[in-house]
Amino acid sequence: MRRQGKRGRLFPRLFPQPMSLKMADITQRTLEDMVQVIVDAAHPEQIILFGSHSRGESLIGSDVDLLIVESAPFDTKRSRKKEMARLWRALAPFPFAKDILVYSRDEVEYWRDSLNNVVSRALRDGKVLYERP
Repeated sequence: MRRQGKRGRLFPRLFPQPMSLKMADITQRTLEDMVQVIVDAAHPEQIILFGSHSRGESLIGSDVDLLIVESAPFDTKRSRKKEMARLWRALAPFPFAKDILVYSRDEVEYWRDSLNNVVSRALRDGKVLYERP
C-alpha cells in the first residue's frame, strides 16, 4: 500500500489543480477593442468569435478563438503564416491566450458545408463580431 504522504508531495507539482470554474473575465468592450485592432491592421471581410467564449462557457484561462476572413487568397506571394504572425503581434497588448485563424473568402466558402472542419463549426456556432459593410 502506498503512503499518501509521498503521493501528496510529488503529484501536486506534476499535476497542478484544475483551473477555477469561474467564468473568464473578457468583456464585450475587450472584444470590441480587439476587433478594432484587427480591422485597422487587416481590413477583413468578417471576424467571427467561436469556441467557449461564443457559447458563454469560457473559464479563466480559456483562449479567445477568432476566425478572420480576408478577401485576398493565400498563395506563394501571400503567406498565411506571415499574416497570422502580423495579426498576433497587433493583438499582443491583450494579455490572454488567443487562437487566431485566418482564411480567405474562397477557403471559407470551400469549407462552409464540411461537417467537422473548424471553419464550418465557426460559421455554424460562432458569433459575427464584425462584417465589412
